[in-house]
Amino acid sequence: MPNKAVKIVLTTVALFGAFLFLMWTTMQEGTQYFLEVEEVTADAAAWDGEALKVHGYAANVLRHPKSLDYRFEITDSVGSSLHVVNAVYSGIVPDTFDNHAEVVATGRLVGDTFHIIPDGIMAKCPSKYEEQPSVGRDVAGGYVSVTQSDGASN
Repeated sequence: MPNKAVKIVLTTVALFGAFLFLMWTTMQEGTQYFLEVEEVTADAAAWDGEALKVHGYAANVLRHPKSLDYRFEITDSVGSSLHVVNAVYSGIVPDTFDNHAEVVATGRLVGDTFHIIPDGIMAKCPSKYEEQPSVGRDVAGGYVSVTQSDGASN
């Protein structure tokens, strides 16, 4: 092999190795598993200490008085207690976070408790994403009765 070809091969190998090293170190810290509650409860020991995003429904939401500490359960469906992950969180929660809210929580499973990181709760408000039923009938001039409207009132 000529001297020029050796230099090209070594440069290519070095660049490829540097690229793999950067990808490995970046992915190692930032990788999170997205799991349903049922998947977490099936083998909780396997997920112990791992960074996770858990999808489910909030239940039995409790807040410590005069603090922002929350303790609640994440269940696989509304009203179900078949698959449950106990969760703790300290911080401000979204306005739509309440019992039966669909949530995605980010944190780490430590033992049998899911510790959620700051700003690690996302709550979905189903009414914002589902089509509203039609109001029914119009009142004179195309106006809608105030009791049937969901808009602002004076």
